[in-house]
Amino acid sequence: MSNDYPKTPMPDDEMPELTDLSGAIPYKAFKDAKKQTTIRLKASTVFYFQQMAQKTGIPYQTLINMYLDDCAANQREISISWE
Repeated sequence: MSNDYPKTPMPDDEMPELTDLSGAIPYKAFKDAKKQTTIRLKASTVFYFQQMAQKTGIPYQTLINMYLDDCAANQREISISWE
């Protein structure tokens, strides 16, 4: 069995400089956390996004999430009238 480790220690002047990462923020903290949820949608709505997914190559769940993200980011409000 062979290994690629050097037989002798590396001289100090060839050692890579170590970076202090003690104050680093984990990468996960930068990602927008997702929350799994269950939502009941009309079959026709799901079908619409599934067809859009076929055209774009983007999974339909991602398209629905993108649409809802856009609504939230732009603070879109629903106008409902019972007249």
